[in-house]
Amino acid sequence: MKLQNKAEFTTVDYVVFVGTLAISFGIGVFFAIWERSKSTPDDYFLAGRKSSTVPVALSFIVTFQSSLLIIGVPAESFAYGMKNGVYYVVGILTSYLLAGFLIVPVFHPLKLTSVNEYFNLRYGNNVLRYLTLATGITYSIFYMGSVTYATCVALDVVMGIPFWGTIIMYTTVTTVYTSIGGIKAVIWTDVFQLCIMVTGILALLIKITINVGGADQVYDYAADRFHIADFRLDPRIRYQFWNTSFGTFSTMLMCTFMQPAMQRVYSTPSVKSARTLYIISAPIYSIIFVLAALEGPYMFAYFASKKCDILEGGITDNINEILPFTILDIFKDNPGFSGLFIAALSSAALSTLSSCLSSLSAVTYEDIIKVKFAHIPAARATNISKVLVLAYGLVAMVLAMAFASVSGAVHAVFTGLMGCIDGPTCSVFLLSTLWRRSTTKGLLGGFLVGFTIALWLNIGSNFTDIPVYPYLSPGPTTNCSVYLGGNEFVNTTVLTPSIMNTTTIPLLNDSFTTMEPEETSTSFLKSMYNISYILFSFIALFFSSVFGIIFSLITKPQSSVDERCLFSFKKHIIADFFPEKLKANKGNVNEDDKEMKSFVKS
Repeated sequence: MKLQNKAEFTTVDYVVFVGTLAISFGIGVFFAIWERSKSTPDDYFLAGRKSSTVPVALSFIVTFQSSLLIIGVPAESFAYGMKNGVYYVVGILTSYLLAGFLIVPVFHPLKLTSVNEYFNLRYGNNVLRYLTLATGITYSIFYMGSVTYATCVALDVVMGIPFWGTIIMYTTVTTVYTSIGGIKAVIWTDVFQLCIMVTGILALLIKITINVGGADQVYDYAADRFHIADFRLDPRIRYQFWNTSFGTFSTMLMCTFMQPAMQRVYSTPSVKSARTLYIISAPIYSIIFVLAALEGPYMFAYFASKKCDILEGGITDNINEILPFTILDIFKDNPGFSGLFIAALSSAALSTLSSCLSSLSAVTYEDIIKVKFAHIPAARATNISKVLVLAYGLVAMVLAMAFASVSGAVHAVFTGLMGCIDGPTCSVFLLSTLWRRSTTKGLLGGFLVGFTIALWLNIGSNFTDIPVYPYLSPGPTTNCSVYLGGNEFVNTTVLTPSIMNTTTIPLLNDSFTTMEPEETSTSFLKSMYNISYILFSFIALFFSSVFGIIFSLITKPQSSVDERCLFSFKKHIIADFFPEKLKANKGNVNEDDKEMKSFVKS
């Protein structure tokens, strides 16, 4: 639909946007020059294992806080309310703290470069190593593609840049500064980009509050979007406490096992600093996620106050375009702020792309090239790694173009699709670390069962006649003609703030309906396919773990296990946090032994 009164990007906005890209690129160039004498893979991938905890923690946050969060989460909360943002925090906190206290003490002392090397130490073969390598590469490549796509949607709406031009611009800038600067460039660029992202989110929330007339008015217009108390035990509900908490736990736990996360763990000097990384990042990431989710109800309130729900009124037919359209409209009289938003979005995309590119280069070199050619000189190995970054950048570019055909909120699409991978992969890591009896064949069988079940649910929910989960009540559209020059017909449903949150209006388009899911009995298959996408990952984790245990028990166990690869409560918790108590217990044991020996002699 052609808009007649669309705000435009100003010169100041372009300056802010281009300046952000230039600074990010400049950081990469700086470290390429500053670190030119350090040419070993250890320096390139892990910054010599001497990085400071705070910048690494901030970089860790930004690694998974991409444009999926900047655009996808507000789009979901605009349509479905704040539940996803609030309940997501449960999964973030539990998964990050579990990783910090159970996983880090096992993996950090191994001094690995690729996280997948762990499985060779654990089982003495490369079966699970190559399995997790394949899933990690697949996850990262799709993540880069979806991130770049979400960014391109915003730039197309706000700046009118051709889709292909945006993709080339982002992937080129990111690939070059990651390739020449290594992990140090990635970490410090992430710190800068985090500041830009948070500033952009806060600027939008503050501006909407002012324009609507205060926080009370925002709540009045979007009360149903702020309702979060939902503890129903129905897995078909898109977002409620149990679905979102459990589903998010496995999704975020997968992030802690991925190479970008482990690369930051390995770049710190000690287990204590690596654990602190998670303790710092968990609450900060949770706060940022909630702020991003708040943008949805706030945007709904903004357009409700203007009597034009842009999604219901047909001003935009792509839910991923809501946030960029809002930015351009609300900041049309404030030059530079639209540029700040695009800079924030760019920062999110750049940080994720750079982290994924660096990690993909690391695992490809360590798990494939180095296995075949073990004695490559350090300088040559670093050059090969840089070429790998360039190659994966090209792959990300191609996949981003493919994502143009994807409909629906990009955050939901990605989470549902990757749930087939992250749940089973988490199971392989967890059972290997926590259970001595696990076997290669057992975990491989469990992985395949969990993956198959999640893939079946994904296909069923996307390629059958299951209706799209209903949005919450739409807002008024009586004044949408302001965006169309008054020349086109617009759906003119009238809803006042007082009744807007209690009225449901069935619409003809099943992709935007406010009717509640049918309570009548349905077939078993349809009930299964109606399960919330956010649970796919946890379901896969559950079945992979159950069958991984069963298959391990009926297969031949290892003759010996490297104790370094197993979690020990006594070694990794008691010894780390209560060393005095452990020493005291040892002293008591020694005294008991002496008394027993003297008793036997007598």
